[in-house]
Amino acid sequence: NGAGKSTLMSVLFGLYKAEQGEIRKNGNVVRINTPNDANSLGIGMVHQHFKLVEIFTVLQNIILGVEPSQYGFLKKQEARKKLLALSEKYGLKVDPDALIEDISVGMQQRVEILKMLYR
Repeated sequence: NGAGKSTLMSVLFGLYKAEQGEIRKNGNVVRINTPNDANSLGIGMVHQHFKLVEIFTVLQNIILGVEPSQYGFLKKQEARKKLLALSEKYGLKVDPDALIEDISVGMQQRVEILKMLYR
């Protein structure tokens, strides 16, 4: 509707630079130049168009880029436990082994939300 919600979220998430004003968290001015800056402040964003790999499982999509590992080995069970704990905590039930291409759009939205929470 042209109210600027997407633009505001893009600024808060570090995708766009604010032209004026300041962003405060807990009363302190913060600078958000990148999505990593936003993540470190506990700010995440779920995009309108999902960024999921259709041939990957739910778990693979959620840990992609932040895979827990030790000595070069993927700690898949640790990742699964963390995902299931987040799923339970926020009431976002998912099947970690389901392929993205086989689940509904609503379920894909849950995956995107869990992906953000996982980080």
